[in-house]
Amino acid sequence: MKKLLLVVALIVAVGASYAQSIIPKAGLSLSNIHGSDASGTDSKAGLTLGAGFNLPLGKGAFSIQPELNYIQKGFKASEDGGTAKLNLNYLELPVLLKASFGDVTKFYVNAGPSVAYGLGGKVSYEEGNMKYSSKVKFGDGDDDGIVYFSNQIDFGVQFGGGVLIAGKVMVDVRYGLGLTKFTDDVKAKNGGFQFTVGVPISLQ
Repeated sequence: MKKLLLVVALIVAVGASYAQSIIPKAGLSLSNIHGSDASGTDSKAGLTLGAGFNLPLGKGAFSIQPELNYIQKGFKASEDGGTAKLNLNYLELPVLLKASFGDVTKFYVNAGPSVAYGLGGKVSYEEGNMKYSSKVKFGDGDDDGIVYFSNQIDFGVQFGGGVLIAGKVMVDVRYGLGLTKFTDDVKAKNGGFQFTVGVPISLQ
C-alpha cells in the first residue's frame, strides 16, 4: 500500500507542473451482457454523466485520466411477444492511460482498469397489456417484489479514443468490458459502449 501511495504521489507531483484539466461530460451508454448465459440479448440505451481529471505525465503525449461517472447498464431481450429489460445503475471509477496526438485538433486513444459500485436498478417485463416491474438491489435478501444481485462491485477494463476540437469540446467513444458476474447464479457480465461529449476546464 505504501508503494502504491508513493507512485500516486509521484504522478501528481510530475503532473502538477503541466496543464491539468477537469472534464465534465455527459452522453449515452449502449449496454449489453456477455458470457455463456448471455445469448439472445440485445443492447439497451441509457445515460452516463460525470467528470474526468486529466493529469499530464511531463511534456509528452501521455497523461493519466481518472474519472468518476454515473452510468446505466443492463440489457433487453425479446421472446414470444414479450420484452424483458434490466436497468442497472452504477458509480464507476476508471483510471485511463491516455496518448494524444495533434495540435489544434487533438486525437487520442485511452485504456485502463475500472471499478464500479452498484446503486440498484429495475427489471421489467411487458407483453401486450401485461406489465410487470421490480426493484433490483445488490446484496443478499429475500424481500417480496425485489430482485437481489449478489455482486455489488464490478471490475472491468475500458478502451477507446476520441478527439479534442480546438481545445474546447471533447468527443469520446469507448468500450467497457466487465470482468465480474453481476450475480453468482448467472454467468453473465456487463459490457457496452459509451458515447460522451465533454468540455475541458483548465486548472492553470
